[in-house]
Amino acid sequence: MYLRIPRLTQTVKPLVAILQNQKINKMTKIRKSFFTWTLIFSSVMTFAQNAELPKFENDTLYTSSGFKIYVGQSLTLGTGSTPDGDFKFIRQNSTGFGTMMATTDNNAYNKSQLSLPRSMAGHKCEVKKIATRGNKRIGFKYEPLVTFGIGKYEIDADNAINSGELSVPDEFKPKAKATVIEVKQQVSIADELLKLKKLKDDGILSQEEYDSQKKKLLEK
Repeated sequence: MYLRIPRLTQTVKPLVAILQNQKINKMTKIRKSFFTWTLIFSSVMTFAQNAELPKFENDTLYTSSGFKIYVGQSLTLGTGSTPDGDFKFIRQNSTGFGTMMATTDNNAYNKSQLSLPRSMAGHKCEVKKIATRGNKRIGFKYEPLVTFGIGKYEIDADNAINSGELSVPDEFKPKAKATVIEVKQQVSIADELLKLKKLKDDGILSQEEYDSQKKKLLEK
């Protein structure tokens, strides 16, 4: 009685194919992991840079979006963001004598009367001063003071930019919050079939093994 020993190539070839597939899968996971961590690092760096804004330095106001405002600059208005079209974040200078005389005990009335009217949409104005509000305890806020004829108005710069009341280049307009997305490699059936064909041509897979794997792919 003879003991039949399987041919060495029949045992080694499937093993080589398995090892090659494992190596490919490992490299794919490494690439995806590297790309994900790159996105995370970029988001953290962007957040750290924006955390320093807004700030007032060298007579220039750096808004949260990075847009710079300085004395003598000409600004272009967008459109008002209140329901009636008036400007919510561009209001008469709160420290002006005329404003103090016009103020009443009705806050809603004060807001409606002190807001820049919708008729000023699209107009240009000149920055006369960067006013500093607040203190160390509650924090500082910086507001550009602009003039329209004889009227003086103060701008809540960040909110005015975010609401479209202050017209700025596209690069300084509000952007969607950055999210970390893991990009998954999508491998088509055609790619898999090509890989199987190469394994068969190289003699790693037998015709029977090739046909079996091909059938499984086509049934997905």
